[in-house]
Amino acid sequence: MARQIDLKANMRTETGRGPMKRLRTKDSVPGVVYGGKEKALIIAMSRPELAEVLHHVKGGNVLINLQVAEGGATKNRLALIKEVQQHPVTDQLLHVDFHEISATQKLHTSVPVQVVGEPVGAKEGGVLEFVMRELRVECLPKDLPESISINVEALGIGQSIQVGAVIAPAGVTLLDSKDQPVLTVAAPMAEEEVVAAPVEGAAAEPEVITAKKAEGEEGEEGEEAEGKAKGKPATAGKPAAAGKGDTKAEGKGDAKAAAPAAGAKGDAKAGAKPATAGKPEGKKK
Repeated sequence: MARQIDLKANMRTETGRGPMKRLRTKDSVPGVVYGGKEKALIIAMSRPELAEVLHHVKGGNVLINLQVAEGGATKNRLALIKEVQQHPVTDQLLHVDFHEISATQKLHTSVPVQVVGEPVGAKEGGVLEFVMRELRVECLPKDLPESISINVEALGIGQSIQVGAVIAPAGVTLLDSKDQPVLTVAAPMAEEEVVAAPVEGAAAEPEVITAKKAEGEEGEEGEEAEGKAKGKPATAGKPAAAGKGDTKAEGKGDAKAAAPAAGAKGDAKAGAKPATAGKPEGKKK
């Protein structure tokens, strides 16, 4: 059964950023109580007393008996802490939300899981992993457990404990699916696999670079060969000859040859006036 702790609180009438800031300077913490039959209560608590209560709340459910002073009278409100706001740098308590519950009505809440023992699989090198750190339950406030203990000593590598195998305390009903795993022992990762992965990835990278480089080299060679071929196109059955001699030969001209490729120096004059069919070229000087 969850513990029950008393916490004194006072009603406050002022709301807004300014009044709450003034409360904090007086070592008080503002809060709100939701969920009751009446409207939400706006309260303030002593920071040292609230810090002491929160210290006991860590790691399990604790019922808070709020003793709210109003107009000279004190009213008790049974509640659960739902949210605690703290300063991100100083951890100073800024605000607390409570959820009021009824002692005679069942409530739905979450209860943390507590592990008992050491798994057999962990001794063999396995790793105990939490699939669920909390279990949803339904019960009366008087039956609410601080936590649910699960014995994991018989758990081997690759085995798990499901919700259906968890023994709930008396008066408590588990609401999660029975097939849902809560704890499992994972197999250890082989050292060879951890080392092999980077080596295999590193080997694959040079192959890609080499392939791209080969393609680039072939492209450069192809462009170079194509540039040389522009001097004189090849005829069928006879490859085009490359060299300086070809350029000079083309400069003298050939009446029966095909139109020379553009770019050759000796072909500049010949290209200006191509030879016509059936009409011999003029006499060369």
